[in-house]
Amino acid sequence: MTIKDAILLSLEDFPNGATGREVYENILQRRIFEFNKEAKTPDATTCAQLTTMVKHGDVRIKRFKNDKNVYCYLLCKYSSSSENTVTTQPSPMRTKAGFHERDLHPLLCSYLNYRGIMAKTIFHEKSTKAEDHQKWVHPDIIGAKFTGQKNSICNALFKALNKNDSLCLYSYELKRRIDNDYELKKCFFQAVSNSSWANKGYLVAFDINEDLREELARLNHSFGIGFILLKANPYESQVWFDAVDRQLDFSTIDKLCEINADFKEFIRLVEATMTADDKHFNPSKAALGNICDKFLLGDGEIQQYCIEHNIPTTDEEI
Repeated sequence: MTIKDAILLSLEDFPNGATGREVYENILQRRIFEFNKEAKTPDATTCAQLTTMVKHGDVRIKRFKNDKNVYCYLLCKYSSSSENTVTTQPSPMRTKAGFHERDLHPLLCSYLNYRGIMAKTIFHEKSTKAEDHQKWVHPDIIGAKFTGQKNSICNALFKALNKNDSLCLYSYELKRRIDNDYELKKCFFQAVSNSSWANKGYLVAFDINEDLREELARLNHSFGIGFILLKANPYESQVWFDAVDRQLDFSTIDKLCEINADFKEFIRLVEATMTADDKHFNPSKAALGNICDKFLLGDGEIQQYCIEHNIPTTDEEI
């Protein structure tokens, strides 16, 4: 377990937020994490780590000032509003050689899982038609998010009246780096093509030239494709632009089901989950989860994964 994991576990006990000192004392009281005995100021280390997480845009926590003008920290799941939170945009990263684009898939899927999206890689090489005819048909990753109500009776009514709102299907086009306007246009319109079937489509990049942000905004406004900047710690990833919600394109869904078994199985299990009664909903959703990509658990596992796959984790490594 890392200090980040310990902080997140400690914050579970503070639905109204806590100061860095309170987080530290709770870690000690619950024996969540054992600090190095030679560490002279473990409380300061905890506070510094909290500040770093906020500075790097970690989506799991928020920061605000209490009535004594002291910073407090709160798990995002406990907050219904982003008011009074303070975040800082990290500087863009330059990637180094040594890892493949698909090495980034577990990082993106970990981020999506936190957002409640069940995600799966689509292996285009498994399709029945030649790759050169299908370059701009397959999404890299597809996702599904089920929306429901806590009470079973209310949820049944919600599903009956709001079928379009109880499920959202996503499409993601993932790139290592986008360096110039030409690359941006090529990647963006590949995402447009590959995401035409979905409710929401996103272009995702591990690194991008910051100067392209204005052009990305224009393209997002014109075509509705969103953009996510993926970070080595996926919880620090940033949604630069949200995708526009669209109607599903069943003709393209039908085509993808015909040519790709991965896509077909995902859609089959999504449909089974959507139409399941209360008794069978959770088992159906679990069956869908079994074919989805595995996500990384905790910062320690994420760090180890990045080391093993030569994925740079800090600007100092570039």
